[in-house]
Amino acid sequence: MKNCILGFLLAALVAACSSTPQPKSGSVTANKLADPKAYKEQIEVIPASSSLPERWWESAVFYEVFVRAYYDSSGDGHGDIQGLIAKLDYLQDLGVTGLWLMPVTESEFNSNGYDVKNIRDIEQVYGSMEDFQQLIDEAHQRGIGVIMDFVVNHSSSANPIFQDAVRNPESKYRDWFIWADSDLGWGRPWDRSASVWHPSEHGYYYGLFFDFLPDWNFRNPEVVAYMKDSAKFWLNMGVDGFRVDAASHLIENGDGAQENQPDNHLFYAEFRQLINQYPNAFIVAEAPFTGDMYMGDGSNEFHSAFCFKCSQKLIYGVKNSSKRAVQSYLSMVNSAPEGANFATLLSNHDPFAGERTATAMKGNLDKAKFAASLMLTGPGIPFVYYGEEIGMTLIDRSLVPWDDAVARIPMQWDASDNAGFTAGNSWRNVNPNYPQINVAQQVEDPDSMLSHYQKLISLRNQHPALASGEFELLKTTGSSSRHSIAFLRKHSDETLLVAVNLSDEEIVAGVKLAGASLANKQIKLGKELLSGISSNEHVANQELKLNIPAYSIKVFSLSFN
Repeated sequence: MKNCILGFLLAALVAACSSTPQPKSGSVTANKLADPKAYKEQIEVIPASSSLPERWWESAVFYEVFVRAYYDSSGDGHGDIQGLIAKLDYLQDLGVTGLWLMPVTESEFNSNGYDVKNIRDIEQVYGSMEDFQQLIDEAHQRGIGVIMDFVVNHSSSANPIFQDAVRNPESKYRDWFIWADSDLGWGRPWDRSASVWHPSEHGYYYGLFFDFLPDWNFRNPEVVAYMKDSAKFWLNMGVDGFRVDAASHLIENGDGAQENQPDNHLFYAEFRQLINQYPNAFIVAEAPFTGDMYMGDGSNEFHSAFCFKCSQKLIYGVKNSSKRAVQSYLSMVNSAPEGANFATLLSNHDPFAGERTATAMKGNLDKAKFAASLMLTGPGIPFVYYGEEIGMTLIDRSLVPWDDAVARIPMQWDASDNAGFTAGNSWRNVNPNYPQINVAQQVEDPDSMLSHYQKLISLRNQHPALASGEFELLKTTGSSSRHSIAFLRKHSDETLLVAVNLSDEEIVAGVKLAGASLANKQIKLGKELLSGISSNEHVANQELKLNIPAYSIKVFSLSFN
């Protein structure tokens, strides 16, 4: 703690002395350390008992849910917590063992819940704290861990804390935010023309994303204490961890130095020390395109970080039958520091993460299934965005209020009115294709997208080698080698071979079983696990030839004489 505070102080002094115009925060740390009335941590660490396996996240398959868009239990047109509880059996049948909730804390809902008004209360439209406790308990009964979106970079301008600070320059909360006497002319890292300093009656406040999302001042130890207490509030309740939103934008050091600053790592190292006091808590970072920076040495920052670059490579590789791109995806996901894991995905709620897979593949569901197969058999911790498992597509932009809403529409449960999402008037348009794409239409179809996800997730859950095993890329040979990939997944005494066909035609793939872990071993090919059919293939001179259908994988067990 001492080192972190000194780090914050040093960075603040550097910023104060810079020739670049700076906000008025240089003396905050020193002043607050000496103030006996300053906010100090008040909530004790009281870990809830956990029925989840130790380090449960390493073998989990997560499912991301936008509660307002998932299922409405009350008929008011808005999804809610009781609606999600009603669908937990569906999630259990799907096989997911982790649940990521997009923000469920109280908000103004100007940015789908990411404009948090009270970080320690449940959004009233969603239900009560009692409802949320029931959700945690019932998820745990089904072996599902629950993580929350933890929005710490910014608040809502409607937050009473900010309202006090913006109205009164003498407010005790004034230094909880970042102020300047004038617009300092900074831009966003990704849009230099956008203004990040916003006028108020008493000065300009910093808000990286929008004027209604003022940034917290993490140079202020009171803010650090408040956020740590907020984390303890939810962890003590039984929440199993957090997805930290906008993790790379926490602290700024001037114009153009507004992301991935060294100060961020000081806070996250301190935050990890808190998380470690909760033996089964998991934290994953959203740091777009820079996620590898936030896992530290594998033990001192985040347990995981989303690898958006990996997702881009996978989608590109499947769309274009690019062996190089898919191999790059697999190698990049496997490059996390020891003790940590990249989080993998095909899409999520943000446009920068990519289109929904069925949209990205232009309706080619064989390719969409194939992308899911690679994610669910490869390394990393997979996160499935709600509706991906049935092939939901983006809605037409003209039917939703803003750009990122095209992927944040109601879940398509059946072919009844409003896709079975609500008995009332839906708060947002349902995709008109719901009569053709819905859960009820797919649940009994063995060839459906839903059945494919169930099969692959079940396979991953049954085999530790797929869930958390080591990864080793093998060499493929023959005339079809440019369309074939093979790799091993190994855990304890289990070794699995995954063989991949990237093309739109059946191929005969040659696989060299001569990797580092297989050298000089007598290898026997067991049954193919997806079909359950025993293999008649013969391993000769540590090389294997396999028939693989278009856009598909085969998974074999290996044994050694």
